[in-house]
Amino acid sequence: MKKKQFYTIGIMCLFLSSTVCSDYSNHPDGIRFVEHMFDKHKFSKSSTIALLKIAKRSESVIEAMQRPAEKIKPWHQYRKHFITKQRIENGVTFWKKNKSFLQQAEERFGVNAAIIVSIIGVETNYGRNVGSHRVIDALCTLAFDYYTEIEKRESRRMFFTVQLENLLLLAREQKQDPTQLIGSYAGAMGLGQFMPNSYRNFAVDFDGDHFADIWKNPSDAIGSVANYFTHHGWVAGDIVALRGERSPTSGIETPSNYRIKPGDTLYSIANSFGLTVAEIQRENTLLDADVLSVGETLFLPTELKFNKLSKPSLSIGDLKSAGLSALEPADPNRLALPIMLDVGVEKEYWLGLQNFYAISRYNPRIKYAMAVYQLSELIRSQYCGPATLC
Repeated sequence: MKKKQFYTIGIMCLFLSSTVCSDYSNHPDGIRFVEHMFDKHKFSKSSTIALLKIAKRSESVIEAMQRPAEKIKPWHQYRKHFITKQRIENGVTFWKKNKSFLQQAEERFGVNAAIIVSIIGVETNYGRNVGSHRVIDALCTLAFDYYTEIEKRESRRMFFTVQLENLLLLAREQKQDPTQLIGSYAGAMGLGQFMPNSYRNFAVDFDGDHFADIWKNPSDAIGSVANYFTHHGWVAGDIVALRGERSPTSGIETPSNYRIKPGDTLYSIANSFGLTVAEIQRENTLLDADVLSVGETLFLPTELKFNKLSKPSLSIGDLKSAGLSALEPADPNRLALPIMLDVGVEKEYWLGLQNFYAISRYNPRIKYAMAVYQLSELIRSQYCGPATLC
């Protein structure tokens, strides 16, 4: 009888959302995590178990994950949340206070100062909203509960498990208490909202005090954001996006001739155009999906797909043929990403370039990248003037 009761309690702890059963040191994934931290990083099992006992399941984290603004709000509502008069003014003030470090970041990393300012503005409104969740609670909840019980996605479960691993590593490296670090419901921290692995990979000590303090030090946050962009494809001196217009007579199905480049595979081409490998094979009578010839032309009957976030792969010339034209002069061979935004009763069209895609590496959402870009332009217009060179 005792064995049966113990088994029943264990099953309840695995599948119920009771805070009584939220001791992650007894969670199957938590037990594996303890072993992993010992085997790979030589963390004592007792110290890791102690941390997992302290961590608590957060219902507010779960609720927040189920209603992200990027998914539930149309662009015209999403934009109003991030692009406000107050946030623009705060951005100008932040730029003035940190002018020298922003200039240094621009010179060292090649990243536009306005974009750095805008990122920090969108993420935390310049430190006014850095999050209110204990990071260890958020990461344990997402790794051990949310993506195993509520939205079963192995890739996301692994992502947040890796973030928990990096949280403990950065705490050891920086001699911090991991239970005291506060951040967003997803576990992002500091002025620029870095995930733990991003902190370890990209945070920099930008003022020379031997500590990369992204939590309270604006100079380190500025340098870290700029460094992040240089490692995610930012092109120094280039623009972010071009306004576009859609031809009212453009058809739905648009034939596209694609010339195969070195490194292309049928999968990568299909993914870029929103097709399947089978569709491309069928249209081009390709018997072997692994045999492609550089310079060969493939026929891709595709519908122009807007807001499919991927590295720009369609030329501006091809987009024009498909009915989406840039409203300013542009090299027809440049690659761009077709964007359509809901501005209420109408649609707004854009061509996102490589730097737009680089912004999206910070947060993989079209609306997020566009909010950062548009806020940066408004802040720049307020900050720059006859007496201020930008």
